Amino acid sequence: MSKVCNYAPLAFMVTIIDRGEGEKISQYLADEGVTFILLTHGLGTADSKILNYLGLGETEKDILFSTMTLNQSQHLLKELNRKLSLDIPGRGIAFSIPMDSVCGFRAEKHLRGTAQRNGGSSVAPTYPHDLIIAIANRGFSEEVMEAAKSAQATGGTIIHARGSGIKEAEKFFGVTIQPEKDIILILTSRELRPQIMEAIAVETGPKSDANTIVFSLPVNDVVGIENMFKK
Repeated sequence: MSKVCNYAPLAFMVTIIDRGEGEKISQYLADEGVTFILLTHGLGTADSKILNYLGLGETEKDILFSTMTLNQSQHLLKELNRKLSLDIPGRGIAFSIPMDSVCGFRAEKHLRGTAQRNGGSSVAPTYPHDLIIAIANRGFSEEVMEAAKSAQATGGTIIHARGSGIKEAEKFFGVTIQPEKDIILILTSRELRPQIMEAIAVETGPKSDANTIVFSLPVNDVVGIENMFKK
């Protein structure tokens, strides 16, 4: 299997804000050169200290997932904090995670966006586990998981989302992009990560009907799954 996945100094940003703010922030991110944006919804739970800490409270929220360069993420976090007053409790939260690797030049170009800000380390960090994120056209999650399991993935979690900023992405690529997406989250050891990502990219990548983009995020600490990786 040829090497199609490379380290990429990018960032995966998560923004949790009041319901109804998502479209406005999506447009702002698109105007800033972000070409990969997914919008979904969440509901805060009063009994959850973690959700309250994240600013979810008891109200419905918009949750945005987006990608950009590491340097661009630092700029956008400052601007989102200013625009949304996120330093006020209950207004929401935004954070970014360093992206570890991306499969395919076109996928990396899409995730990087059109902003001119550059930055990020050229050396990959070292962590024992990774979260693989595969984003496919709606209805192809089973195919993605079959490809992953063929490369020794033990399982995954599937959530649904719809694309935001689609018109901007169409202009960027010159092609029609299906707005409804399946997001497949796979937690794995760093040792197995390359072969799982390659299997997904080869079997269900941009050249297939699934049109899957796959990348990974480093995971610092994990509990409850160590025995899975010791088989």
